[in-house]
Amino acid sequence: MHASHSLRLILAATGICILFSASRIMAQDMPSAFAITLEMQGVRFASHQAATPQNAQQEIKLKQQVILQKDGQFRTISESVWPGNIRFHFLTTGNKDGAAAVDLLQWRQGIEIERETAAEARNEYADLLFLSPTLLLELGSMHMPIDLPGAENKNYQQVNFNDAAGSPASMIIERSSGQVLSAKTAASTYEYADYGSTKNFRQPRQITVKDGGRLVLQWKISAAVAEHVDAHSFALPATYIEKQDKGALRATMIAPGTYRVDGSESGYHTAFSVGTHSVAIYDAPVSAAEAAKVRALIEQTAPGRKLAYLVLSHSHRDHIAGAPSYIQDGLHILAGKDGRLAIERQLGKAVASKVQEVTSVFDIDLGGRSIRIYPIASSHASDMLVAYDKSTQTLFQGDLFYLPEIGPIPPVFDVGLELDSLITQHQLQVQQLVGVHGRSGSFTEFKKALELRMTEKPSAEKN
Repeated sequence: MHASHSLRLILAATGICILFSASRIMAQDMPSAFAITLEMQGVRFASHQAATPQNAQQEIKLKQQVILQKDGQFRTISESVWPGNIRFHFLTTGNKDGAAAVDLLQWRQGIEIERETAAEARNEYADLLFLSPTLLLELGSMHMPIDLPGAENKNYQQVNFNDAAGSPASMIIERSSGQVLSAKTAASTYEYADYGSTKNFRQPRQITVKDGGRLVLQWKISAAVAEHVDAHSFALPATYIEKQDKGALRATMIAPGTYRVDGSESGYHTAFSVGTHSVAIYDAPVSAAEAAKVRALIEQTAPGRKLAYLVLSHSHRDHIAGAPSYIQDGLHILAGKDGRLAIERQLGKAVASKVQEVTSVFDIDLGGRSIRIYPIASSHASDMLVAYDKSTQTLFQGDLFYLPEIGPIPPVFDVGLELDSLITQHQLQVQQLVGVHGRSGSFTEFKKALELRMTEKPSAEKN
């Protein structure tokens, strides 16, 4: 019996016996190593990552290839392009015993392998199955179908089930066609449309994902089916190494009176400058909880100094979420043009009331140390600020220049060219560049990254 015919029996069933017996027939027909490959093009609607503060979300172009085997093995290769033409390209492979991810561009994660536990891998596989409702239904632990209330719903039926990780979920099924129209988990709703057949395997060619009522993802999909996938497809490239221990949370002096926070749980870095009476802090990443720990570290490193300035490189959520932990009398939050709007939208009026927008070159005095703030209308974020300490020739920036914690120097993205223009325009003498992501870099490394950009292959050749 073909899998598609078995599925119709399952979906058309009105009793639990028919449902489970059809499921067993399908399991017998489908080899244990049965695999489906999904080629996906889509758009992600990302909250708090827009190129301008006026917009609450940004459309991000996505490409993804997903391989799902019935035995729990999976692989994803994902590509995305963010404002400023910042590109991500990751490979993840896993099974019931665990998973691993590597950065194929080697700029954000460098050459380190990110490992997932067995439980995390099973959850990821379970989530990926919602991209293929036929396979999802075959592998889920189904319960008795439920008739939906109301005369208008007589053509539809709800099936509750436990997904591959054991979490509760449900499906709405059209009786006449036996097609899954939607599926719901605790976090997401999936809507399926435009089914096609590949070797008798039914696969929707359009999937919409929502979080509550908010649109999150839209996918267009083509599918291919095979009895097995070569084992080498699930192997990691040999050039990657295990993730290195970054040590405990600490303030690392990188120049006199200049520090970067290392060893944070998130891997993000806050930096700070210390004068005789005040401190300037650069970015407040990821969460209020992490920022509270960083604040305590700053106060321990610079006792008796007032936390006077929090300089936000831009108003993307991952760079400002910790700002509430720094709120106190006398603190000034410096943000770029229209940054207050995005900060109030994300963090509320109490935080926004501390914001001073910087729209032209602006100096702050920490006592024996002057920091100059430069606004830059970046293609990544139009409210971008860059801070410069002339006394140590240190430049503080977020998302304009990246060096991985461990790995070779990558070519800059468009935003790196913007930073180079700023440095040239203002004739800044720079010895080192401190960022929120990855390791600090010398100006020589920055120039090398610019050179690599000039010699790299165009995107069309890469793809």
